[in-house]
Amino acid sequence: MIVVCDTNVFVRETHLLRKKGGQTLVRLLRATQGQLLIPGILYREYVEQTLEAAKEERATVDKAFSVLETLIGLRYDRPLPGDESVKQGAVERLRALEPLTLADPLTQEILALAGTRSLENRRPTSKTDHGFKDCLIWESVLRLSAGSEVRVVSRDKAFFDGDELAKELTAEAQARGIRVVGYRNIADLVSELQQANPTLDLTALEAVELPEQVSESANEVASPAAPLPEAAQATAAQAAVPVAADIEEVAHQLAEAQKRFDTLDLKILAYIAYLGSPSKKELLGTLALNQIPAGVAGNVIERLVITGFVRDTGNHYLLTDGTMGEVIAPTVEEEIIALLAKRA
Repeated sequence: MIVVCDTNVFVRETHLLRKKGGQTLVRLLRATQGQLLIPGILYREYVEQTLEAAKEERATVDKAFSVLETLIGLRYDRPLPGDESVKQGAVERLRALEPLTLADPLTQEILALAGTRSLENRRPTSKTDHGFKDCLIWESVLRLSAGSEVRVVSRDKAFFDGDELAKELTAEAQARGIRVVGYRNIADLVSELQQANPTLDLTALEAVELPEQVSESANEVASPAAPLPEAAQATAAQAAVPVAADIEEVAHQLAEAQKRFDTLDLKILAYIAYLGSPSKKELLGTLALNQIPAGVAGNVIERLVITGFVRDTGNHYLLTDGTMGEVIAPTVEEEIIALLAKRA
């Protein structure tokens, strides 16, 4: 089974296959020895669109914080990952998926074939941009070996007649011994894979370490810093009079909720320091023995990576400052020894 996802599905809808069925698809492909086809054009677009999506989300966050600052009269520090961090994250995610990836670099041959297809107005061309990108994707599919079972997941109408893959595309692939089926979303494909493999234990699959485990919700609440100027505070107070009590209650609840993470940052940092260079499975497993859920641990670890205390190599975590590790590792030595003894 070979799966190819267009950019909207891979980046916008599933956040690089981290949500909306993306993680389940990765597990199923691993269990069935399936592969992800990532043509060169899609690899480039995955990274570029991740940068664009992050830029849009940063703008949304900035606007929300601006409103919040005005309402409560406080300025919030809000360090958000810049373009370089976002790009690095996208590349590392793609690298983590490499064991499943069937790469197909852009070549002059593919460019020429796609260009000819586009000029001849053959599917999957479109009226708006001649569908050159889609033609590149399709030419990559046609280069697969005879006998390949391919699943194309795309929102692009150029590939479809209604909800079915266009008949001329199906016939063209079939003439080369390739069977291609199209899907408009990940959920339908996941459902098909589950039905085709009824003996697979989904609960067991969920326990298998994914190449990368990142929580779908990693929003952080920054602590208040310097107040706004007095004039701005007065204006904010006047504007917020009708809802001041509600805003204060929300701020209080956020502060209380954040308290449970205050000690986890240091504890998880110390665990990484003590374990040396733990694999993701080893670290999350050890933290689970200490009753720290994987989702909570994932949030904290991601924050430590973003702030530069920890480096994510793709399969392992490393402290960026060895001297700091020597200081904090002893604080959890007895605790970890006890946990490992308990597991043994």
